[in-house]
Amino acid sequence: MSHAGRRALVTGGGTGIGRQLAQTLALAGADVVICGRRLAPLEEAAAEIIGLGGAVRAVAADVTSEDDLARIVAAGPFDILVNNAGYGSIEPWTEITPESWHDVLAVNLDAPFRLSQLLVPPMVQRGWGRVVNIASVYGMVTGNPYMYPDFEWDNCAYVTSKHALIGLSKYLAVRTGGTGVTVNAISPGMFPLTEANRDRSPEESLRRLRQFTPEGRTGEVQELASALLFLVSPDSTFVTGQNIAVDGGWTLW
Repeated sequence: MSHAGRRALVTGGGTGIGRQLAQTLALAGADVVICGRRLAPLEEAAAEIIGLGGAVRAVAADVTSEDDLARIVAAGPFDILVNNAGYGSIEPWTEITPESWHDVLAVNLDAPFRLSQLLVPPMVQRGWGRVVNIASVYGMVTGNPYMYPDFEWDNCAYVTSKHALIGLSKYLAVRTGGTGVTVNAISPGMFPLTEANRDRSPEESLRRLRQFTPEGRTGEVQELASALLFLVSPDSTFVTGQNIAVDGGWTLW
């Protein structure tokens, strides 16, 4: 699927899943802009993509800052928006402070909404655009503590924000219907080898996660990238408002 001539923004594009998604889009021909709070990972990701023959630009930016959002918008116009930046805080739900709660929702929900406000209307004017929000299977279910015997599982703000992100995707799909712009979500299942999850996936937890996944294994990031390529392609014109679970069947039982 060629995306030559398209410009794509991938938030959180310097590490983990975002880095792989950005690379995939760049190698498919898109002109990619990656953003994140830390410049060093962005530069490393950009150098890798350029070394593979892709076109990429790195913008050090905090997606919760209005000033930084303005700098991101200035790097456009964008045809593809991938809201990948995410954050979670594991702590007892009865003890979460308002500040901690809002820190999580600011990254996982507020930023995708603001970027949609800023970038989608120009897509509508041009008659073509793709928005893909990276949600989570924990935007579909709440999480079974049995799966995490190695540590206390209490991730209320994250779970809430990802449920809301899927809802936002559906709502915006309705509002952009018939304009040439589609809005969808991808919900990754168990991808433990990303930077964010590496320290949160002790061996016993991984064993149980594999055991309770119909495919019997955890995922490879390229499997997410394949779903993304379809959703941002011209062939996905009639697919909008959907949440695609890339989870090996995790949410089937």
